[in-house]
Amino acid sequence: MLTLLPGLYLGWGIGANDTANAFGPQVGANVVTLRRAAVLTAAFGFLGAVVEGQKIFPALGGLTHLSLEMSVAATLAAATIVNGMTRFGLPISTSHAIVGALIGVGFAERAGFNVPIVMRVATAMLATPVGAAIIAYLIYRAIAAMAAGRLGSALFFQRSVRYAALVIGCYAAYAMGANNVGNAMAPYVAVGLVGAEAGAALGGAAIAIGVLTYSHRVIMVVGKQITALAPLSALVATMATAITIHLFTQLGIPVSTSQAIVGAVVGVGLTKGITGVNRRTLMVIPAGWVISVAGSGVAAWLLISGYHLIR
Repeated sequence: MLTLLPGLYLGWGIGANDTANAFGPQVGANVVTLRRAAVLTAAFGFLGAVVEGQKIFPALGGLTHLSLEMSVAATLAAATIVNGMTRFGLPISTSHAIVGALIGVGFAERAGFNVPIVMRVATAMLATPVGAAIIAYLIYRAIAAMAAGRLGSALFFQRSVRYAALVIGCYAAYAMGANNVGNAMAPYVAVGLVGAEAGAALGGAAIAIGVLTYSHRVIMVVGKQITALAPLSALVATMATAITIHLFTQLGIPVSTSQAIVGAVVGVGLTKGITGVNRRTLMVIPAGWVISVAGSGVAAWLLISGYHLIR
């Protein structure tokens, strides 16, 4: 059980960091309270992990030829980077972190890499924020066109948008759990330490605990510091995120929910013109994505190399 602790620690960090990707916009738009957002994300994130989380395990588990020691080093390195960045309120990519860590231990052990999987994951990393931004932009424009003249004036429309934003947030939490639980548990499933069903359940529980205990910092960054969000904007951003993440889950590819929500929020912000986006925050957040890959890779390489020195 002790060997699973780094994976559970990473799962906790995923929950702490990725709640913002499901309900950050709604909290920023005052559609839902922070506490209710955490409860809903914990419940639906766990559900997504249990129901569909196993779809991501083969890609991450097959990235390189893993041993138990490599799995422990990779998850511990990724968890350390993720939770360090969460402390600063940055929506870091947990998928980037574990991919970087797996590459780090693969290089340290000269284990080789599954090139097709690496290429698929790398392509998805580039496509996720751009795709989410485009989807959000198009959805917002379509809804605005259909509801022309009624936005902000029809009470029924406003209430409907608020309720829909809650429902879509739950869907986004489900998609987040389904796609991200593999980041914490796939390396252990790959080496046979735990079965796929048990790994999904354990990882989902760790994510839920992270959501409930330490998710407030990143929620406020995503919800309030990228662009000003109204309830409709929050609905569209979350819908685009959920669609993007769930699509990649069906393809069995781990992607960054943080990239998706940031891309979606930017897509909504661009409907107001580039001045509607906080460019300073927009520059800081991608820096966190780079740190997640590079930092996790270096940390994992050092951990596995240190292990061999003292063994």
